[in-house]
Amino acid sequence: MAELKAKPDYQRIAEAINVILTDIYGEYVAMGSPTKLGGLRFLDVQSSKTFAFEKTRAVPEEEGNYLILSAPVTDEAQALEAALRKGPHGKALKEFAVRSSSDAGKGGKRFVEVAYFLPTGSWLSDKTVADYAKKHSLVNGNDVVTWILRDQVLPLAREVMANFVDAIRNEK
Repeated sequence: MAELKAKPDYQRIAEAINVILTDIYGEYVAMGSPTKLGGLRFLDVQSSKTFAFEKTRAVPEEEGNYLILSAPVTDEAQALEAALRKGPHGKALKEFAVRSSSDAGKGGKRFVEVAYFLPTGSWLSDKTVADYAKKHSLVNGNDVVTWILRDQVLPLAREVMANFVDAIRNEK
């Protein structure tokens, strides 16, 4: 990994990623997916299930962040996990958990949460930031970080969410 002189604030990076994810959320809304209350949640009309980008989590001990997605799931979670691991960025899938809903109105419903590792520490090394700033003629460090995160996170998040939606739709 490239040398880091300053210790990244992974929680602030997570917050910046959450803002960036609104672009993908907006794409689902523009395609006709109704929004749901409580964050970046949308209803996939075809499957009648709600998908969400949960709050991105800082994992400083791994020098990165976890991109977390969730959706309702049936009891066949093993097949879903296998499908996600075979899909785009499957090697970055670090957590797969099935839990009961904490919402009293959704008694018996089960949800899956998956976490993909984002190597934000290496994406935001001093050298990478300096090279990006020079290449794109940017002088504001915060702008450079935001643009690097956009360039790295959006394609990955777009691919894993599309695969996640498809895998849930095809769930038996």
